[in-house]
Amino acid sequence: MKKFFPMAFSCLLILGACGGGAKKTADNDSSTDSLKTFVYNGNPLIRDKFTADPAPMVHDGRLYLYVGHDEYYEGQDTASGGKEFNITEWLCYSTNDMKTWTDHGAVLSPADFKWATGEAWASQVVEKNGKFYYFTTVQAGEPWTGKAIGVAVADSPTGQFKDAIGKPLVSDNMTDNGARGWWNDIDPTVLIDGDNAWLCWGNGTCFMAKLTPDMTGIDGEIRVIDLPKYVEGPWLHKKDGMYYLTYASIGNGTETISYATSPSIEGPWTPRGELTGPAENSFTIHPGIIEFNGGWYLFYHNAVLEIDGHKGAIGRRSVCVDTLRYDPDGMMLPVIQTNSNTLSSAN
Repeated sequence: MKKFFPMAFSCLLILGACGGGAKKTADNDSSTDSLKTFVYNGNPLIRDKFTADPAPMVHDGRLYLYVGHDEYYEGQDTASGGKEFNITEWLCYSTNDMKTWTDHGAVLSPADFKWATGEAWASQVVEKNGKFYYFTTVQAGEPWTGKAIGVAVADSPTGQFKDAIGKPLVSDNMTDNGARGWWNDIDPTVLIDGDNAWLCWGNGTCFMAKLTPDMTGIDGEIRVIDLPKYVEGPWLHKKDGMYYLTYASIGNGTETISYATSPSIEGPWTPRGELTGPAENSFTIHPGIIEFNGGWYLFYHNAVLEIDGHKGAIGRRSVCVDTLRYDPDGMMLPVIQTNSNTLSSAN
């Protein structure tokens, strides 16, 4: 796909999910009895940490939410060229009612991939045959270059996750650099559809490929999906036989959320327009969509939170959630981003 954005946009788009150094992965137990909990009281959902790039998953009647940890550092507000971001680990939260949430801490970091050099960018966890697969974006080290997609695996949704293959699942040499160059292989989303699993990813170019049955390889060709105003952050889901590809799109100088639908995972994809406007105080926005307890929800991030005197910014974001509804034809209705406790399970 041949797309070009003015340089001012390009510089910002690079920053969509930048990260920093890695931390040691937390040792997590599947029990929630001794873990910290909090009650949802409107957006932002998580208020003691800066968080971004939400990825929900449902397992055994519980919703798990995986996020990147945006962390403040001295000098961040005057940094540039990607240094505005310092995302060092992926965190996990869970709930059984969308009200009371459990904090499971860090469940994975770039340091868990020996071939990576850092930067905990957007990710997603899916379950298949009792195993949990964590598809991530990191900065690859030699002999690979640029951003790469890794996959870790665990027996529990809270880990411990371990590198499944000891190398990138997708590296820069596997895709056409297109509009975004060496950092176009970011933001993986995975949809398990019957016996098959599909991986979609990309910044500037939207790529899609079928995964091997063991979830750790690419099965066949990598295709390009042409979507209007596509930037990054794709998310795949399915409802009532219809496939949805939701993504961060370029609006009036900032990102919004748009989507497309298809009767088949292999397309053709029909653009359906914007799902949301821009996120408050944030250039980036990142969708995560899930059905849970009879309702549908859209997770995303903005940058309105203030912690310890540090206000939200392009590298200090805050995850939010709002109710998602569909019309009788299966089209997703526009979502108004809220800051109040207004979640509803109605569709």
